[in-house]
Amino acid sequence: MNETEIRKLIGKNLRFFRTRTFKEIRNKANTLVHKPMTQQRLAENVLSVTFQQIQKYENGINGLDSIKLYKLSKFFGVPMECFFDEQLIAHHAFIKVLKDENVQQ
Repeated sequence: MNETEIRKLIGKNLRFFRTRTFKEIRNKANTLVHKPMTQQRLAENVLSVTFQQIQKYENGINGLDSIKLYKLSKFFGVPMECFFDEQLIAHHAFIKVLKDENVQQ
């Protein structure tokens, strides 16, 4: 596997985790809803980069350094190896819900 293929695999798996991560909030009707993690929120809150940079990571244009991979693995609660797993999407059920600090439990 060459460098370009590795970047694309990591990007595909990053998108897989991001699109299955939700923030729990209350809407105007005070109903609990799950909003999907956006590239913007991931960029600002986890990696301190722009959302355009997240797009480049997810598309395999730019590679992630080890520090950013470590931060992402801690945020998503998965081992770093998951970003290199070619069978991740086919064999892994992943859902993460981030609790809103304002939600009463």
